Amino acid sequence: MPYMQNKKIYRYTNVELLDQIKNGSSKTLVNQAQEELDKRDLSHLELNKLEEEYVKFKAYQEKRKNEPLTREEWFNFFFWSFLQPNSRWIKDNFSESEYKRFRTHGFDKKLRQVREAKIYGFIFWFIIATALIFFVLPKLGL
Repeated sequence: MPYMQNKKIYRYTNVELLDQIKNGSSKTLVNQAQEELDKRDLSHLELNKLEEEYVKFKAYQEKRKNEPLTREEWFNFFFWSFLQPNSRWIKDNFSESEYKRFRTHGFDKKLRQVREAKIYGFIFWFIIATALIFFVLPKLGL
Protein backbone atom coordinates (compact mmCIF):
# COMPACT_ATOMS: atom_id res chain seq x y z
CA MET A 1 0.00 0.00 0.00
CA PRO A 2 2.37 2.72 -1.18
CA TYR A 3 -0.34 5.36 -1.05
CA MET A 4 -0.28 5.27 2.77
CA GLN A 5 3.46 5.62 3.24
CA ASN A 6 3.17 9.01 4.98
CA LYS A 7 0.13 8.10 7.04
CA LYS A 8 0.61 7.30 10.72
CA ILE A 9 -0.45 3.77 11.67
CA TYR A 10 -3.00 5.00 14.23
CA ARG A 11 -4.81 6.88 11.44
CA TYR A 12 -5.39 3.74 9.35
CA THR A 13 -8.94 2.49 9.12
CA ASN A 14 -9.59 -1.04 10.32
CA VAL A 15 -9.76 -2.22 6.70
CA GLU A 16 -6.44 -0.55 5.90
CA LEU A 17 -4.87 -2.20 8.95
CA LEU A 18 -6.15 -5.60 7.88
CA ASP A 19 -4.84 -5.00 4.37
CA GLN A 20 -1.45 -4.08 5.77
CA ILE A 21 -1.45 -7.21 7.93
CA LYS A 22 -2.36 -9.46 5.01
CA ASN A 23 -0.33 -7.80 2.25
CA GLY A 24 2.36 -5.72 3.93
CA SER A 25 5.84 -6.00 2.50
CA SER A 26 7.59 -4.80 5.66
CA LYS A 27 7.53 -7.07 8.70
CA THR A 28 7.80 -4.00 10.93
CA LEU A 29 4.72 -2.37 9.41
CA VAL A 30 2.80 -5.65 9.58
CA ASN A 31 3.62 -5.94 13.29
CA GLN A 32 2.67 -2.30 13.91
CA ALA A 33 -0.62 -2.82 12.09
CA GLN A 34 -1.36 -5.95 14.12
CA GLU A 35 -0.58 -4.13 17.38
CA GLU A 36 -2.83 -1.22 16.38
CA LEU A 37 -5.68 -3.53 15.44
CA ASP A 38 -5.28 -5.38 18.75
CA LYS A 39 -5.39 -2.04 20.62
CA ARG A 40 -8.77 -1.30 19.07
CA ASP A 41 -10.16 -4.32 20.92
CA LEU A 42 -12.73 -5.33 18.29
CA SER A 43 -15.33 -7.91 19.23
CA HIS A 44 -15.64 -11.20 17.37
CA LEU A 45 -18.68 -9.84 15.52
CA GLU A 46 -16.80 -6.66 14.55
CA LEU A 47 -13.86 -8.75 13.29
CA ASN A 48 -16.22 -10.82 11.11
CA LYS A 49 -17.75 -7.62 9.71
CA LEU A 50 -14.24 -6.30 9.13
CA GLU A 51 -13.40 -9.38 7.06
CA GLU A 52 -16.50 -8.78 4.92
CA GLU A 53 -15.59 -5.12 4.46
CA TYR A 54 -12.06 -6.14 3.55
CA VAL A 55 -13.31 -8.48 0.80
CA LYS A 56 -15.43 -5.62 -0.61
CA PHE A 57 -12.47 -3.26 -0.32
CA LYS A 58 -10.19 -5.60 -2.28
CA ALA A 59 -12.87 -6.19 -4.95
CA TYR A 60 -13.35 -2.44 -5.35
CA GLN A 61 -9.59 -1.90 -5.44
CA GLU A 62 -9.24 -4.52 -8.19
CA LYS A 63 -12.13 -3.01 -10.14
CA ARG A 64 -10.55 0.45 -10.00
CA LYS A 65 -7.20 -1.00 -11.01
CA ASN A 66 -8.69 -2.30 -14.26
CA GLU A 67 -10.99 0.60 -15.11
CA PRO A 68 -10.15 2.41 -18.34
CA LEU A 69 -9.68 6.16 -18.66
CA THR A 70 -12.87 8.08 -19.17
CA ARG A 71 -13.27 9.79 -22.53
CA GLU A 72 -12.63 13.18 -20.90
CA GLU A 73 -9.44 11.96 -19.19
CA TRP A 74 -8.17 10.47 -22.46
CA PHE A 75 -8.78 13.70 -24.39
CA ASN A 76 -7.11 15.76 -21.66
CA PHE A 77 -3.96 13.66 -21.91
CA PHE A 78 -4.15 13.64 -25.71
CA PHE A 79 -4.61 17.38 -26.26
CA TRP A 80 -3.19 19.15 -23.23
CA SER A 81 -0.31 17.11 -21.91
CA PHE A 82 2.17 18.93 -24.17
CA LEU A 83 0.58 22.36 -24.08
CA GLN A 84 0.39 22.98 -20.35
CA PRO A 85 3.13 25.33 -19.25
CA ASN A 86 5.75 24.22 -16.78
CA SER A 87 7.05 27.32 -15.10
CA ARG A 88 7.95 28.60 -11.67
CA TRP A 89 4.54 30.21 -11.28
CA ILE A 90 2.34 27.35 -12.47
CA LYS A 91 2.83 24.25 -10.38
CA ASP A 92 -0.55 22.62 -11.04
CA ASN A 93 -0.12 20.44 -14.11
CA PHE A 94 -3.27 18.31 -14.49
CA SER A 95 -1.64 15.62 -16.60
CA GLU A 96 1.32 15.18 -14.30
CA SER A 97 -0.72 15.12 -11.11
CA GLU A 98 -3.23 12.64 -12.54
CA TYR A 99 -0.43 10.44 -13.85
CA LYS A 100 1.18 10.41 -10.38
CA ARG A 101 -2.17 9.55 -8.79
CA PHE A 102 -2.69 6.65 -11.18
CA ARG A 103 0.82 5.36 -10.47
CA THR A 104 0.46 5.77 -6.69
CA HIS A 105 -2.84 3.89 -6.55
CA GLY A 106 -1.79 1.15 -8.97
CA PHE A 107 -4.20 1.96 -11.81
CA ASP A 108 -2.22 -0.06 -14.35
CA LYS A 109 -4.71 0.08 -17.20
CA LYS A 110 -5.06 3.86 -16.88
CA LEU A 111 -1.27 4.25 -16.89
CA ARG A 112 -1.00 2.30 -20.15
CA GLN A 113 -3.76 4.38 -21.69
CA VAL A 114 -2.15 7.63 -20.53
CA ARG A 115 1.09 6.66 -22.27
CA GLU A 116 -0.82 5.81 -25.46
CA ALA A 117 -2.80 9.07 -25.37
CA LYS A 118 0.40 11.08 -24.88
CA ILE A 119 2.10 9.32 -27.81
CA TYR A 120 -0.91 9.88 -30.07
CA GLY A 121 -1.11 13.47 -28.86
CA PHE A 122 2.55 14.04 -29.66
CA ILE A 123 2.05 12.60 -33.16
CA PHE A 124 -1.06 14.75 -33.63
CA TRP A 125 0.69 17.98 -32.62
CA PHE A 126 3.77 17.06 -34.66
CA ILE A 127 1.60 16.61 -37.77
CA ILE A 128 -0.20 19.91 -37.09
CA ALA A 129 3.11 21.76 -36.66
CA THR A 130 4.60 20.13 -39.76
CA ALA A 131 1.53 20.97 -41.84
CA LEU A 132 1.66 24.55 -40.60
CA ILE A 133 5.35 24.88 -41.50
CA PHE A 134 5.16 23.25 -44.93
CA PHE A 135 1.72 24.25 -46.20
CA VAL A 136 0.43 27.34 -44.46
CA LEU A 137 3.52 29.47 -43.88
CA PRO A 138 4.75 29.31 -47.52
CA LYS A 139 1.33 30.47 -48.76
CA LEU A 140 1.54 33.43 -46.39
CA GLY A 141 4.95 34.30 -47.77
CA LEU A 142 6.80 33.52 -44.54
